[in-house]
Amino acid sequence: MRVAILANFPLHVLPAEEGFPFPSGHYATWLPQLAEAFSKWPRFELHWVTLTGHVSRPTVKSWKGQTFHLLPTRERGRALTFYARDREQIRQCLEGIRPQLVHGWGTEDIYAFGAVASGYPHIVSMQGIISHYALKNRMSPRNYFQALLELYILRKAQCVTVESQWGAEVLRRRNPRLRPERIEYGVNHEFLDVAWKPDPAKPAALFVGSVAPRKGIHDAVAAFADPALAGMELWIAGGIDSPWSRELRERATPNVRWLGRVPTAEIASLMSRAWCLVLPTRADTSPNVVKEARVIGLPVVTSPEGGQSTYIQEGGAGSLVVPGDIDRLIRALRGILGDYGKCRAMGACQWEEHRHLLHPDRTAEAFAQLYERRIAQAPASL
Repeated sequence: MRVAILANFPLHVLPAEEGFPFPSGHYATWLPQLAEAFSKWPRFELHWVTLTGHVSRPTVKSWKGQTFHLLPTRERGRALTFYARDREQIRQCLEGIRPQLVHGWGTEDIYAFGAVASGYPHIVSMQGIISHYALKNRMSPRNYFQALLELYILRKAQCVTVESQWGAEVLRRRNPRLRPERIEYGVNHEFLDVAWKPDPAKPAALFVGSVAPRKGIHDAVAAFADPALAGMELWIAGGIDSPWSRELRERATPNVRWLGRVPTAEIASLMSRAWCLVLPTRADTSPNVVKEARVIGLPVVTSPEGGQSTYIQEGGAGSLVVPGDIDRLIRALRGILGDYGKCRAMGACQWEEHRHLLHPDRTAEAFAQLYERRIAQAPASL
């Protein structure tokens, strides 16, 4: 069974004489371990198709028994043409592959659109739901364009997958005819192998992600300015180069530590030492950082505005706080950071269940079963 996966695959994991650089911004951290897990499914011939500015001509790489087609693209101006050049390159690539199914991953760029426009039987997998984020946060003009394009994709897609029940409900509001398939994206093995060993003498909450209004980090910074959290620390791992983040940093109290962007191994190390994760997000389809925290065993203080509420229930493995309720956020953080025994008990809640749910092998198996079903349902002529 031959499947073409259109996705912004992190190229730095692929073998290359010159090496590909580490991504400069947020990237699909769940795709490398999914590709590794797919290597256990030899009955599929998998072709990954990625647009990148790091090659000047179409390039083919092999890794884990799968083929990676790297197509050149430029950095700017692509969306204004509805990705015309990119779609033509994808069309030519697919003509060579002749897949039985095309899997487009993410509406943030060309990939889901490319699958819908391919003419092949296809599925689309959501990352963020941009048309929902647009209601919660100011975005760039390009992201507003992508939000409109996402609405078109959700009308045309033959099959859509999403990680969480929250995400499925948002998608059905976009298109009531949709019946989204729910498939969890597994975490990097580094997090599955980490032991949680918080220092009883150093209570600290960790935030990981974009230092931007949608993530609600300003709520956490405001909470740690309260005397109730004096002597406790907030560690922030994320880029701090925007004017908004610099202003937030200037008004933060000394118990807030700004770490900047850090690599995966260091994130895992920070999680091993933190008492909890805090993510007061305004909207998140299913943030990977919450999954990573849960497979290690951290309790999580977050909001109900996203798919993370799948793993976190009030009084279980953490707390859910409505965005903007700083007093409630302070109480939730104080309840964990002020009681080491309670912290450990909350972290242990559903820990084994979450490790099973969020294993990449489980993700690969779910997609393999979906591929088989969709290929079986496709017209024989295709």
